Amino acid sequence: MFSPWYGESLRGILDLEGAQAAQLERRLAANPDDFPTRLKLMAYHRRADRAGHQEDRSKRVQHALWLIEHHPESELLHSPVSRFSPGELSSTDYRRAVALWEAAAKRQRAEAVVQWNAASFFEGLDPGLHMHYLESTAAADPNHPFALRPLAHLYALAILERGPLTLRARAGLDASKNVWVLGNAAYMLQSQYNQSVQFGAPKPNAAELAERYFLRARALDPNLDRKAILPQVELDALARARQIEQQSQRDWAARADDAIGKIRRVPVEAFPELPAAVAGVLRARNCRVPQPSPEGAPRNAIRGEFFVKGEAGWAVLCSVNNSTALLAFRNDRDAKPDTVTIRDDRTYLQMDSDSISYSRQITTAGHDYIMRHYRAYGGPKPPPIDHHGIDDAFLEKASTTWYFYQGKWLPLRGAD
Repeated sequence: MFSPWYGESLRGILDLEGAQAAQLERRLAANPDDFPTRLKLMAYHRRADRAGHQEDRSKRVQHALWLIEHHPESELLHSPVSRFSPGELSSTDYRRAVALWEAAAKRQRAEAVVQWNAASFFEGLDPGLHMHYLESTAAADPNHPFALRPLAHLYALAILERGPLTLRARAGLDASKNVWVLGNAAYMLQSQYNQSVQFGAPKPNAAELAERYFLRARALDPNLDRKAILPQVELDALARARQIEQQSQRDWAARADDAIGKIRRVPVEAFPELPAAVAGVLRARNCRVPQPSPEGAPRNAIRGEFFVKGEAGWAVLCSVNNSTALLAFRNDRDAKPDTVTIRDDRTYLQMDSDSISYSRQITTAGHDYIMRHYRAYGGPKPPPIDHHGIDDAFLEKASTTWYFYQGKWLPLRGAD
């Protein structure tokens, strides 16, 4: 869907600072058709740490409006940088977008890419215009690779919902001679019927409509596979699947109980680098340090400046009675560590091939790590970062970065 330069333009976007963005704005002012620079700026304004700012939203909107007016065929207009949620556009900007798309679509009625861009823009903003431009895309290209299935699904769901678009959707589907639209609509209607059966509240109207549009589609293509387009729910098979799922849950619970006792937990002596005061506190609490692998060098006792810049301490996972506390020591002499968080060891179990493993690990997080993850995923805005945080990870899933600020441990966004 995107040109080779698209991905290259986004390289380093998480490291882009305000001064560099200002330079890009000057470059774009000198050459408005510099699409890589425009993309980089739009991605910068959409970055998780900036997307909530009115100024950034406004700038991204203006970039999109310029593209609609001057290059409605641009691939940037069906990319995430040009997607907007309700409320992100002012009423004035929204009216302008509607008018600009209407003019562009009329001017290039036969250009499917323009119609598709318009449909992408209004998805989530206006179901009626979204449907209209999907129809225009299908008219311009009856084999469009991206528009036909969404149009079919939109038709099917609008008919079932019996809302403002129902009559229009029914009329559009009844008039369609596109086998892909009819076939996908039949599949969606059948899926909705099957789902209603599974919930114990069958909707026979959905099944009737699915049959109707399947027959319409098969009249256009006699080779259509009925079983593929109209899959049937077998109640006995469904009941068996539920029984299997329930048994699987019971098996998991039993295996988890067994796995809890088999977590590799190493003694304090496995970390000879720990200072005497820290090791003494851990021994007094009967701590053993849980490991995210059954073998290898011991982990989960880390060094870092976790309280203030220039004063190095330790963070250690302390497991007692199948529950693990994250302890933070201010320095080598600290005998009263902070308990950052306490979690049940079961929380960090996951399947690893055919076995269940413990998957919690802590690492030292610096300024760049914290800011990059905030810029990528958003979350609470970090305070000024002048010392280390503790990244507390459920490996291969997500993490929280704990940062000490003004006497409290703040949970910041880690990996996603």
